[in-house]
Amino acid sequence: MNRTVTLLVTLGGAALIGWLAAATPTPLPMDAPATAFSAMRAMGDIRAIASTPHATGTPALASARAHLTQRLTALGFSWRTVEFALPARAAKRLRTWGGDSLATGVNIIAWRRGTAPGADSAAPAVALMAHYDGVWGSPAAADDAFGVATALEIARAIPPETQRRDLILVLTDAEELGLVGARAFIGAEGTPDPLASRVGVMINLESRGGGGLTSMFQTSRANGALMQLYREVVRHPAANSIAVSIYERLPNNTDLTPVLEAGVRAFNIANVGDARLYHSPLATPDAIDPGTVQHMGDQALDLTRALLTRDALPVEAPPAVFSDVFGLTMLAYAPQTGWFVLGVCVVLLGGAAYQQRASWRAGSVFGAAGESVAVMLVGGVLLWAVNRLSLTAISPEANYYDRLAALPRLEWQALLVLLATLVASIGVIPARQRSVQAGLLGTALVTLALAVSTQQLLPGGGPLFTWPLAAAALSLVVMSAVAVEATGTRIALMLIAATTLAWLGGFAHFLLLGVGADLPFAVVPLLAPTAMLLAPLRPSWPRQAALMTSGVLLLGAMALALWVRLDALAPSVAVYASP
Repeated sequence: MNRTVTLLVTLGGAALIGWLAAATPTPLPMDAPATAFSAMRAMGDIRAIASTPHATGTPALASARAHLTQRLTALGFSWRTVEFALPARAAKRLRTWGGDSLATGVNIIAWRRGTAPGADSAAPAVALMAHYDGVWGSPAAADDAFGVATALEIARAIPPETQRRDLILVLTDAEELGLVGARAFIGAEGTPDPLASRVGVMINLESRGGGGLTSMFQTSRANGALMQLYREVVRHPAANSIAVSIYERLPNNTDLTPVLEAGVRAFNIANVGDARLYHSPLATPDAIDPGTVQHMGDQALDLTRALLTRDALPVEAPPAVFSDVFGLTMLAYAPQTGWFVLGVCVVLLGGAAYQQRASWRAGSVFGAAGESVAVMLVGGVLLWAVNRLSLTAISPEANYYDRLAALPRLEWQALLVLLATLVASIGVIPARQRSVQAGLLGTALVTLALAVSTQQLLPGGGPLFTWPLAAAALSLVVMSAVAVEATGTRIALMLIAATTLAWLGGFAHFLLLGVGADLPFAVVPLLAPTAMLLAPLRPSWPRQAALMTSGVLLLGAMALALWVRLDALAPSVAVYASP
């Protein structure tokens, strides 16, 4: 197998692993076991809530509220509705939409006593929270009938006789007007709800789209014990501290924001796939993926059941660094452990470099490092330029919701730009000018610098560079132990690269879904570990052929950008954001 085929097979393998890992689970049917979460059972509530747009103060929201209170009664909950006034800013927004600015918000607060042996009604309770209002003009099946129905199905799957503590459901109104219902419940600007002080752990269920995997993307800060519980009980985890660290620095809010500000221990779970349905008039129950509902429900049910049946809730503990591995398992450790992992990587890289010192020159190592930096710089400039090309001709800033609808094309656009950059680098500096080990070591130096910086400034993001660096160190160890061109060595290097690239690609996909509509160049730092992992498999291509291939890929990215730029406004654009 020549190096070109090796490279292509590795990239194909990474894509296949990533695609399989990103698939949503099969939704369980209506007749699934009573203790299991069934997306198809939850879909019944989604259809009842999201049959029509239901913004705050509308008759449709009152109908949804009547359905929810009936369901809560059937599930054995006591409940009450709590009215609250809309602050001036929220009332103004509602009036802008076309609603009644004098309307009041109405939270639904429900609770169910635990009756398991040893249950303590005075013990801190577990709460599930979701908002049942929607934006003007959207059926809001995705945001957030999705989360409300998930909370109801979780409550159904956990009978009170298994609860050792009370379960509270907080179904908020006016989230879309500025988190007003959540702020009223927690007492952010007034008297808190009587049950607010009872909440020991809160799980918020949110949605910013109609598909894709759900992720636990935010926790309270002192989350060490919370994440230990998550790692132990969630059978198909989807969470990483990288996303948590990034989200904390974005100007985004959910109903959990005021809850966290009040010091409550909490988890935030949401999906961001199929973002065209965010606040969209097309966000009907039939448009969302039941597999996404299943994935949210599976995670939240595992967490809720564990919290309700344990003697004690997790206490505040130093924050953890964590990431799931393709939804199969989760690794979690203290931030300080990241320095230990980096130290081991440095020792392995240094040992392998010393053993192979006769086969490469220092200049070739630093040349590979310089090339890796150049790839990031060029890739960043090209991503910025092509993204500007994709913006509308009328205005330098496009309609946000139209950009969300274009996200699949914008992802492909970014991928083609990155591939063009990597292919061009192969032609500019042929692999034959340096040894395989020198190329890997040089690119590893750049990733090491990024890993050290991230570990120091953003410990939760450490795995983003530390884990690929560990994979590169393993590759160098393999090459030091066995001949580089041996078939077994080649297969081992392919497996290491494909698996790690699939993990990196999964995070890049999540990042682009989160910020790619505005900042696709946020993925540029990932070029460094990508170049590092591919260094041992780098083929020798004629400069002209490599540059021509790179040009074709770049033209493809530009064609996608022009398609996005010139395409008509998407029908999924939010009603209140349409020109």
